[in-house]
Amino acid sequence: MNTYFRSQAQALESVYAEIEDAGRYEIVFPDRIWTEHVNYGQTVHYHFELIVKQTGNLAKKYLHISLYRMETGNYELNHYTA
Repeated sequence: MNTYFRSQAQALESVYAEIEDAGRYEIVFPDRIWTEHVNYGQTVHYHFELIVKQTGNLAKKYLHISLYRMETGNYELNHYTA
């Protein structure tokens, strides 16, 4: 898993691919996340519900994402489920 990305979309798509490819959960993304702007030097935090693919029920875990936009314009991504 990469930590640094050239765009916000690349970072979020990376998380989506990792979680979805694992095959256990589906992420409940709000539409607004793809259009939000992160300023230079700013960190944003997201917390998303997960759906268990096998049952279709909400998981007891959430996906937590921390996205930092560096002064260079690149994005640093950290995420985990808990």
